[in-house]
Amino acid sequence: MTRSVADLRRHYRGHAGLVLLLMAWWGFGNLYEAVTVIPWLATLPPGSMAGQLEIGSPLFYFLPVVTCLLALVWVLVIRLIRGGADGIMPGSVRSVRGAAMLVTLAVITTAILVTTVNPAFHDPTATIDAIRATLVIWEVGNALRMTLLASAAVFLLGWRVRLADVVPVQAGSLQIGDGGR
Repeated sequence: MTRSVADLRRHYRGHAGLVLLLMAWWGFGNLYEAVTVIPWLATLPPGSMAGQLEIGSPLFYFLPVVTCLLALVWVLVIRLIRGGADGIMPGSVRSVRGAAMLVTLAVITTAILVTTVNPAFHDPTATIDAIRATLVIWEVGNALRMTLLASAAVFLLGWRVRLADVVPVQAGSLQIGDGGR
């Protein structure tokens, strides 16, 4: 069990860092998709996108990252609750739970996009106009997903910054530091 802010930083630094790394991996993958892949798809004939389980499918890039991120962010929440983090640094669980909820919403957004919008990219009978309309819907959903991920990262980074900004003053009491100024 953690007993001080220094313990919180030490015990959860690696876990929180891995969660942030996976958020960045997924987020930059979505950014690459928005800037490079979607405009490229607009030039392809209908039905020419790789199948879900074929080489080149985004599924192989995103599924492992998203699955690990979703599991690890919720495990971090559970660890903080079990470790009594709020007793040491009030608001710790709330901040990380907020990040976990935003990541979960990003995953739900992805599931909706993949199950409702993605099939149009594989349909050889779709018209070019229908594909382009679908691409716009995908881009809007992708922007929402990136916003959710960025917000989740802000929640988690905010918690880590607050941990770094707290300094012990006396035995058993804490004071918010001046941020190194």
